[in-house]
Amino acid sequence: MTTFVSVGNAKQPFRRLLDAVVTLVNELPQPVVVQQGNSRFSGTGCVVRPFMDMVEFEECIRQAELIISHAGAGSIIHAIRAGKIPVVIPRLVEYAEIVDDHQVEFARALAESGRIVLVQEPNDLMEAVREAMSRQRSAHTSNSVPPMIDMVRKALQLHAAHVKQRSAVQPERKS
Repeated sequence: MTTFVSVGNAKQPFRRLLDAVVTLVNELPQPVVVQQGNSRFSGTGCVVRPFMDMVEFEECIRQAELIISHAGAGSIIHAIRAGKIPVVIPRLVEYAEIVDDHQVEFARALAESGRIVLVQEPNDLMEAVREAMSRQRSAHTSNSVPPMIDMVRKALQLHAAHVKQRSAVQPERKS
């Protein structure tokens, strides 16, 4: 199992996220693979890649036990589709990490729906990591079925019961 960290491909560096990861690198699932983007970074204890093609990126997402990411829509959507609960730190205008604060709004909405664990301050990263890993383990070990799949299953079961009941009530036709 691994930790996959992604800062995306924005032109602005994202040192806040990377510096927070470095302080915790020994406590994270190993190896820690970091897609550093346009940030200068030589994180000790990390496998560092500036950029990745989509195949490699998706493979890192799929294999990761833990995902720590900026709040870019593409990164988060890939993580969620892979069944992961990513830890997300939005880039902020006040630190010159992005041109506007759209990542904050997006991340808050996803956090409210339970799809991600939002980190407001880098000092809260370890607590968020524990929460995401706990929720991820619970999701994988529970026998719960996603609501839509459960709803479709119940509808099919009701339909099958109705068809069976109708055929039992109607007498057989003789030709």
